[in-house]
Amino acid sequence: MSNRFSYVRYDIHSASKQAMFKNAFEALEALGEAELDSTRHKALFMTKLEEAYACTGRAIRDDQIARTGKVDEQPERNAE
Repeated sequence: MSNRFSYVRYDIHSASKQAMFKNAFEALEALGEAELDSTRHKALFMTKLEEAYACTGRAIRDDQIARTGKVDEQPERNAE
């Protein structure tokens, strides 16, 4: 079975990479909030930014699995 839906705990290397990307995405979000008028296009910009951030997380997870050869799976967080 694939690890496509595994909720993987980041190691230190992956956590550092994720933090770097998060800072960049937060900077883009702030720029969008400050410089774009509240239109459908701004909403689409924010949605695509969220999608790209989610894809980045999956890419970091996949890179970690490929690099380490193991899946340090953890329980999923509840939506509570």
